[in-house]
Amino acid sequence: MDLFHEIMNLINKCKYYEDLYDIIWKLFENKDIKPVHKKCNIGLFNIPCGGFGDIIVCKTLYDYLKKWYPQSTISICTTTPEKFKQLGVDSSFVKLYSKTDNNECLDYDQCILKKKIKFDCMVIVPIINKIFNINQFKKCIPYSNVFNTFTMSEYNGEFPPYTLPIGVGEGHLGILLNDFKIKQQTLIKKPYAMVYIQPSPEWGIHSKYCFLSYLEMICKKYNHHRKFQVIIPQWISNEIEYNPQFTSKIRKIVKEYYKHIKIIYPDTSEVYLLQDDIDKSCLTFRSDLLPQQRNIFISLMKDSVKDILVTGDQSITDIISCYGGKAPQKIIWYQIAPWKHGFAYYLYKELPNKHYKSFHTSCGTLQSIDLSQNWKEFFKNYDFRIHGKKRMDSIMIGIHTLKNHKLLNDLLYIIEHSRYLETAQKKIKLLK
Repeated sequence: MDLFHEIMNLINKCKYYEDLYDIIWKLFENKDIKPVHKKCNIGLFNIPCGGFGDIIVCKTLYDYLKKWYPQSTISICTTTPEKFKQLGVDSSFVKLYSKTDNNECLDYDQCILKKKIKFDCMVIVPIINKIFNINQFKKCIPYSNVFNTFTMSEYNGEFPPYTLPIGVGEGHLGILLNDFKIKQQTLIKKPYAMVYIQPSPEWGIHSKYCFLSYLEMICKKYNHHRKFQVIIPQWISNEIEYNPQFTSKIRKIVKEYYKHIKIIYPDTSEVYLLQDDIDKSCLTFRSDLLPQQRNIFISLMKDSVKDILVTGDQSITDIISCYGGKAPQKIIWYQIAPWKHGFAYYLYKELPNKHYKSFHTSCGTLQSIDLSQNWKEFFKNYDFRIHGKKRMDSIMIGIHTLKNHKLLNDLLYIIEHSRYLETAQKKIKLLK
């Protein structure tokens, strides 16, 4: 079948105008990539919006591309190169300059690329809480178009279409796994549990409930350790210090299993919440250990007991990646963000873990003491290094084929100068 007929087959399958954008890579899907296709000037565009999660997604894709296409030149174009440098990224950065007083949570028409550079391929990574607008991006990169500019979602992003939809469930290319080689942490002796969740009200009213639910479960499960520690973020220690009602609930839960309750604050001061002169069993809350550099943080996660409570896509990915591609020896409990129900829902279906179905049980319950999770099948279906590379290979072939290819350039012109799917379809049929 010649290229025109392949194009028409794809055109006829399009349901929406935006489906036309995917033709450039779908034409070469499952085709063998050749050495000539692997040399490309790629720009990864990243404008983060709070924290380091968006930056880690971009860094991880950067690492993948460097490994997959070592002949290519790959640059990270960002408003915040200093954040990448904090993570040890040694990329040749291209600074995006903001037209405003802010450097984060911007649209691309609010940015200027002052350096004169011509990319063959551009990836917006990730797209956060909005639909990507190619016309906005053109104001930053005038030569961008729907055949050389591609988008990566957040995990289970809710504003498609995406060229590289990461996440879990039908149509997604998996999660961004790594084979970490992490040095052994020396900050705390085992056994200990680890909690890394976000506070109320930013993440909904259930943050404290989430912690208490997990605490009750681990106290029951691990109380055979008469000395046990729990690493907590500082917002929980602040609640313990200034919220008597919250502290009372902690005492009520813990005293059934431990007769001493101690907290170590960030300044290393120690306070007992409960003491008993006879029984020496003790549960210690450690709020003096977080935050940490990423490699130490990941080592702390790996060394903790089997049940761990985290929030955010990246934390789950990091825990899974701790085990070098092998099934993780963890049961991951997950604080569901109000805007992240999709990712939790598909984790519930694919692992499966019925407790992820609701925020009432996703942080752990007494009914889940004997829970196990099936990671083997999950790895096979949701490793981006497998499924994402296939998609990137087809993109790379398409980028090279587009150069000096009249039919594909005519196709691009029609798509960019049509407002409706039906109009574009009629024009494309006349290209023969």
